[in-house]
Amino acid sequence: MKEFKILAILAVIVGVIYWGVEPLAHSVFNPAKAPADYTFADLKNIQVSAKGNASAGKALVEENCAGCHNNKTPESELKARNADGVMGPDLDTMGYIYAPEFLTAFLKNPLKATMLEQKLKGKEDVYQMSSLAGAFDDQQVADMVAYLQSIAPKEMSNREVFIDACSRCHDIKYDGINGLKGIKVATPEKLVKEYLGAPAPDLSTMYRSRGEHYLALFINDPQKMLPGASMPRVGLTKKAEGQVLAYMENIADAKKEQRESLGIKLMLFCAFMAVLAYLWKCKIWREVH
Repeated sequence: MKEFKILAILAVIVGVIYWGVEPLAHSVFNPAKAPADYTFADLKNIQVSAKGNASAGKALVEENCAGCHNNKTPESELKARNADGVMGPDLDTMGYIYAPEFLTAFLKNPLKATMLEQKLKGKEDVYQMSSLAGAFDDQQVADMVAYLQSIAPKEMSNREVFIDACSRCHDIKYDGINGLKGIKVATPEKLVKEYLGAPAPDLSTMYRSRGEHYLALFINDPQKMLPGASMPRVGLTKKAEGQVLAYMENIADAKKEQRESLGIKLMLFCAFMAVLAYLWKCKIWREVH
């Protein structure tokens, strides 16, 4: 019985550390953050709620956006279109990827919507979209967003969402492991660094190093998780953000299901061997006595 008492004491100590000390330490070093806000309530004063006309929006988009944005860029041709070397996201998927609340606010004030006001203070011209501030009235903004939503696909794969939402700045080098063409940064690294103040990291293993909870909050509001972060707010819908995270998880931890199933089998094996060891020990000592 002595062994069972020792085991029980160890179980209590481990339980206290795992369910008590560790969560307490985590809460001290990582204070709780407000949940992600997919309505972007902090932009309420510049959001537009008017009903848009897609036909009128089409003319506005073609006149004001087509110079820097493609309708659909083949993955094999991800490259900068304009003289500044920055690749704007495709128009045909914006209505699927970006929340309408964010899009309307962005068209009214791009720097405020992306949280780049302070970072680019005094050098707003570095951000090409800053010239849009005040260029459209509320009805024009509503019309443009209505058009973007009208041409958006009904569904996109996780990989397609990542390419359109993230690959203008970020690499996923591990994507080549599964026989797929590795995603390459569309904007030259030098320009990304000048644009954001720091080079954008490769995201191949970011999911494993940061975890889903942190990344979900960070993508929704980078400044909440990392004040002074170079990354702008991108305004993804909850669904699109979930697809980005699912893709990142698949790339960073492609063997997750196999690893977790093997872990259960290993635990059962250890438990079985522990029982055998205990029975063997009882037999040996019974013979000694």
